[in-house]
Amino acid sequence: MTELEKEIERLLAENTPDLQIARVIKKKVKKYLENVPRCFAKSGGKDFPLRHTRKMDTVIRLVYKVATREMFGHYLPMKNHIPVTLVALGSYGREELCLYSDIDLMIVYEDIQGYKTGKLIEKVLYLLWDSGLKLAHRVHEVFELPEAARKDITIKTAILESRFIDGSKFLWTGIQNRINEIRKEKPDEFIRAKLEERERFHKKYPLTMEPHLKEGVGGFRDANMVYWISRLFYDIHRIKDLDDSIIDPGDYREFRMALEFLYRVRTALHIAAGKKTDRLRLELLPELAKLLKYDESHKGQLKLARKVTASLKTIHLYSEIWLETLISPLMPEIYNSYFLPEKSDRSLYRLIDILISKAHETYAPHPRLLKKLIHAEKPDRPDHRLYRNIYRIFEQPFSYSVLSAISDARLLGYLIPPMKQVTDLPQFDGYHRYTVENHSLETLRHIEKIEDPFIRKLFGKLSERERGMLKIVALLHDAGKGRKKDHREVGASLFRIFAGKLGMDADLVRMGEKLILYHTLMSTTAQREDIYSEKTVMRFCSRFGNRKMLDMIYILTYADMKGVGIDIYND
Repeated sequence: MTELEKEIERLLAENTPDLQIARVIKKKVKKYLENVPRCFAKSGGKDFPLRHTRKMDTVIRLVYKVATREMFGHYLPMKNHIPVTLVALGSYGREELCLYSDIDLMIVYEDIQGYKTGKLIEKVLYLLWDSGLKLAHRVHEVFELPEAARKDITIKTAILESRFIDGSKFLWTGIQNRINEIRKEKPDEFIRAKLEERERFHKKYPLTMEPHLKEGVGGFRDANMVYWISRLFYDIHRIKDLDDSIIDPGDYREFRMALEFLYRVRTALHIAAGKKTDRLRLELLPELAKLLKYDESHKGQLKLARKVTASLKTIHLYSEIWLETLISPLMPEIYNSYFLPEKSDRSLYRLIDILISKAHETYAPHPRLLKKLIHAEKPDRPDHRLYRNIYRIFEQPFSYSVLSAISDARLLGYLIPPMKQVTDLPQFDGYHRYTVENHSLETLRHIEKIEDPFIRKLFGKLSERERGMLKIVALLHDAGKGRKKDHREVGASLFRIFAGKLGMDADLVRMGEKLILYHTLMSTTAQREDIYSEKTVMRFCSRFGNRKMLDMIYILTYADMKGVGIDIYND
């Protein structure tokens, strides 16, 4: 029994009024919340959501005890004989409650004539509010649950996450029967609605350097989707309880480590902001680094932000793979089998061939292909045969779709070694919206999908070999970042080495080196100098030597600026 429970027992024995007891609970809750930063710093936030959930369970159970004692006095019946049950929903139901998140509570009752259940529920709610808890509550009679779930997908989702806290276990059995009824009703409609909802959130919160940890790409909602669908089909309460044929144990360990790290980050974010917030704002990074035991220097903050991005990508990747495995048996039409690899396709060489042959402008790799890529048979490092395949990626018109899939499978740094050091690397320059890796891929995407008619015409004049070289330059133009030397010089050197391994012609290598070395020159000249001055124009042109190189730097600058974010580029 905790110190708080002992004190409440003493107060109840002394017939202390319930409002006075509520004030005592409020004082204890306030003290607990004030001590969270100190406790977090001591433990590093390990298992905080579970421990915080259990603490709130204790408070709610005590409030229910006070309310029932006040209502029944000396004639208090057994809990099971009072037709009221307190149920946790949402993150509270999953035992993943964060510091300033709402406590989602559902009170379910059965209207029995001998009990004033309405008065009891009213008292419980007032005492909870007086105790200072940030409550989000629902009250339902048990028979209403299926109808409530039909009206609102959010309610259905919450009910699927139900967890018993206190009250009548007789009634809880009835609630579970209703939950099973809800679970089995039109699962296909629920799945479609949740996938559409997830897609909307991903568009609203893409993976930037200020990611949304709950609703964005790779956030908690992605992990929760796996939980909801598993609950729907298999009635399980933990993802890890799924069969090994659905979830590879090694993949799950990686997924779980990423998820637990993000729980710690989210708690630290709440502490740093002093309120509920799920967007990792850059100005909070110094405080987050301190709370999470990272070096508070710029280097330490980079390391933290990089791990956040890597964790989000890990959760997004495995969620995609597991959702397809769960959903396809019931709804195969959601995933286009045209992109499905054969069971015998295990080598990375073969899988890259598949990616190249299937690629088109709107290509999205089948989740099973991503799984194959993760577990592909491959040499320790890229060999001559693999480099030939890599060069082929840039020789066809949809390189972005292929490299994006490779990036999703966390293989970009392996297949394109110059990208290894900039994978997930943040850019705290007040200009770039994405990490170096994502910005580089966006630059490549805009080279392949040029919207400006004049620049599209310039690109069309280039030979196939020149277009391929320019796309490699687009991907590698920032590969030198994160080092002590000027990133343009490092990038040019990395390009030369990589292009040599691809077997690129010497004249193209020289052109690519120069483009990377001067890839910022056109934008800085346009923004900082007088472009109507003949001297400025001649000085700029002299760096490139001929019309073709000027066309190429124009195309690269266009794509580079478009890859930074919305409304950055203008003519």
